[in-house]
Amino acid sequence: MKNKPCYEKRLGSVRVAIWENHKDGKTWHNVAIARRYKDGEEWKEASTFNGLADLAHVHTAVWLAQEWLRKRQDQQSQQQDAAE
Repeated sequence: MKNKPCYEKRLGSVRVAIWENHKDGKTWHNVAIARRYKDGEEWKEASTFNGLADLAHVHTAVWLAQEWLRKRQDQQSQQQDAAE
């Protein structure tokens, strides 16, 4: 079974995904940004982007991921405060 991201957003061909990880009572997040494209019938991902249009989507995707992470961090802080 493949792990699914806890947050994912697609803007044009750009995809940002965030995975939440837990170990030894600690939580951290990994963020991946990729450009999706079709090669024949198969979907693939690249870590390079095409010109200004893709870069505009990358910029927005990074901003959205950052906002999601801030909200998640706030939620986790509130949960810790409530537990204490």
